[in-house]
Amino acid sequence: MTQLSFKLDSFEGPLDLLLMLIKKNKVSVYDIPIAEILEQYLEVMKQMEELDLEMSSEFLVMAATLLQIKSKMLLPQEDEEGEDEDPRTELVRRLVEYQRIKESIDFFREHENSDSVLFFKLPDVIERPAAVIDYSALTVENLLEAYKMSFAKLERKLPPPKRSFSGIVGHEKVSVRERVRKIWNKLVAKGRVLFRDVFKGTKSRPEAVASFLAVLEMIKLNKIAVDETIDGKDYTITKISDDDKFNFEELED
Repeated sequence: MTQLSFKLDSFEGPLDLLLMLIKKNKVSVYDIPIAEILEQYLEVMKQMEELDLEMSSEFLVMAATLLQIKSKMLLPQEDEEGEDEDPRTELVRRLVEYQRIKESIDFFREHENSDSVLFFKLPDVIERPAAVIDYSALTVENLLEAYKMSFAKLERKLPPPKRSFSGIVGHEKVSVRERVRKIWNKLVAKGRVLFRDVFKGTKSRPEAVASFLAVLEMIKLNKIAVDETIDGKDYTITKISDDDKFNFEELED
């Protein structure tokens, strides 16, 4: 093996040392000869001790990692899929990642002063001319006309007054208690009615809503049961209470 010379003051860490050894040996980072690299790595550490240079624990950890990889390569192992697993895989990943970071640092170091030769022109301060207001045409009539125009625009943005809806939307009070009474009387007479029959004769939306609330109230009081018809096109309302009496006055209206 060719004897290599080392410059010990150029290492920034164990990964940096490994990359230097790989470069000097002219080998690929993806196919590292662990035995040769380990021997040279230990030689560098020995020289660092002889020169009384401070050696961090990271160098010792890397030496132990190289020894572990070398021992694994002496004993072939297989993973769960039956393929040989290269013990150097994790080390290669770390070296490639470190090399990319180092190259990016070198790039930024080269370009950190690239803008020192560039000059920029500051924006010019442009003074606006003073506004000239002519009050000679300002009269009482002009002010009144401007006020009318502003008021007309404001009035278009406001919601219309309630009186605009008089005769369009009415207010109708419908008694839920009375709707319960009518539905119950039908059930007492027939025992069962169709759901759509509950709404027969309703003449307004409030009356239809009150009829629906009446059905819900009777279900809550366990007086009726609602089931789907056999054809699935409607529902039936059945009286399930044996007591035909119903205290309608206790219902909330």
